[in-house]
Amino acid sequence: MAARGSRATASHAGDRIHVRRRGYDKVEGWQLEGAKLRSVTLNDTVGVLETVANECHAIRQQLDTERWREELRPRALRLFAARTTKLQWTRALLKLVVRELHPDDLFWELIGNLDRVPRRRWPQVAALAVALRHSWRQHGLAQIVRSLHVPRQSAEDNAPSRHTKHSRRSARKSSPSKREGRKSRRTK
Repeated sequence: MAARGSRATASHAGDRIHVRRRGYDKVEGWQLEGAKLRSVTLNDTVGVLETVANECHAIRQQLDTERWREELRPRALRLFAARTTKLQWTRALLKLVVRELHPDDLFWELIGNLDRVPRRRWPQVAALAVALRHSWRQHGLAQIVRSLHVPRQSAEDNAPSRHTKHSRRSARKSSPSKREGRKSRRTK
């Protein structure tokens, strides 16, 4: 604490605040406001100083952000691009890409634990994460399918599923063929 009779000054917007200590518990001062003097307490002074400090901090952050975006970021990313020209797919890179795409629970249901996905399936993982990101509307998923040249129907789609009770072959035998259907219609 300052000794009795000590003086402190702080400036704010061109005005000077003079603080004079009277004892240890009460501090008063006067601030010139136009042609009038008004009494200023220490709490007023501290409040003004905190406001000025906060404004200075906010301005400094804004200037730092602008400098980062306009000057430093382009240089840093050019350097990053130069140093990653020979970057290979790694599990860490795959995880980073997936994390950046914010997949939902369906992704984890379809893919499972990324630590157990073999390297040969990493393109599928990345494609699925992108597809999930764009599949909130049907045309978004269709656009991803077209751009990645994913076949709309494959041989696996026609193969019998492990989860069905009857195979497709047995289902075909029990249903009449197109020829039989035409013959039966002609005879009627």
